[in-house]
Order: sequence, then structure tokens, then C-alpha cells
Amino acid sequence: MLQLKNYREVGVFDLLSAPLNPIGAFDAERFKVDVRALIDKKSNYIAVDLTGIDFLYSDAYNALMLFQKELAATGGVIGLLTNNKIIIDGLHRAGLDKKVKLFNAESALMDYSTKANFPSEESQYTSSVDSPRGAVSMNQFKGSSTEEDKKNHKRATGRFTKSFNAISKDESDTVTSGMQTPFLDDNSSSHLLLWIMIIVFVTGALVAYFLLK
Repeated sequence: MLQLKNYREVGVFDLLSAPLNPIGAFDAERFKVDVRALIDKKSNYIAVDLTGIDFLYSDAYNALMLFQKELAATGGVIGLLTNNKIIIDGLHRAGLDKKVKLFNAESALMDYSTKANFPSEESQYTSSVDSPRGAVSMNQFKGSSTEEDKKNHKRATGRFTKSFNAISKDESDTVTSGMQTPFLDDNSSSHLLLWIMIIVFVTGALVAYFLLK
């Protein structure tokens, strides 16, 4: 079986790097080969990173439609990592906007994975973006609950936790100020104690001065 090297695990997803042809366009034929290899190894959650891709030709949409139907039959999901308006509009025109999952960041893949592993928890795993005229916005067609979504809870939690380091750096920087400065309160107490000692010292010096005068 073909051993792929151009994908990585992000949450429950196998995230493929977008295959490119010699002119830098999305290579739909290579994409078919890569996705088929993942399906053969029993991958049920497959996504492709389209970051930096500005346009998809019809053969790419046809390939997405083919694999979406195949994965949906087994409760699987195919996703796209993109926020490009032209691609989103193309999905709408191809009738795929309510069938594939769109994610605008790897952190959104992780949020979806959380929902897939813990379906009882409420999770906003998608972020809305401005859609082109006539296209359905991302939060409209990714947040809906369908019978297909109810089937998408088959991978073990261990796979999810293994890939937790795929969360973007920007998101990891959003810790609260209290966590970033755990000794802030201690510093304030130290300053207060220092001022009290200074006041006591000055008061003692003044008392001694007047007693000895």
C-alpha cells in the first residue's frame, strides 16, 4: 500500500497537504491517489489544507464530491481548510457547501474533533467568515446538525489527545493575564511590606531624634 508522507494528524482528521501540479495549481489526480490511500488504511476523517490555494478547477470539485459520498456512506467526513471566497463560492455552485466541512484554521479542526469525541458537549467548531455573494456562510452550513454528523464519533480519544499539539500558536497565546503573571499578587504584597518597613523605620528614627534632643 502507498505510504503517504504529505499528511499529518490533527485531532481526528488526517490532514493532507494540497498536492500541486508543475504550474502550482491543485492536482486533482494526485489528490485522488492520496485520499484513496488514506481510505484504504481505514481513515474516516480526511481533510485537505488549501491554504494558499486561490482556485479549484472542476476536476477538484468532482473528486471532492466522489469522496464525500464514499465517506458519508460509512459515517465519515471530508473537510477543507480554507477561507478563500472563490473556493467557497465554487463549493456552493457544485452543491457541496452543505456536504463537506469547511474550517478556516487548524484550531477549528481541533474543536470539531472535540465534538466528535465528546458529542454531549456543546462546541462551536467553526468560525464564520464573509462569504461571497450567493454563497452560504461557513457557520450556516458547518454548524447544522444532521444524521451524518451523528455518526461521526467513531475514533478513539487517544488519537485526539495525541494530536493536541496541532492547535495554532495564536490560540495558545490567549491565556489569561493571571496565568501569564502568577506572581503578580506576591509582588504587590512585597511592595506593601517594603513601604510599611520604611514608615516604621522613619517613625522610629524621628522618635529617637526627639528623645535624644
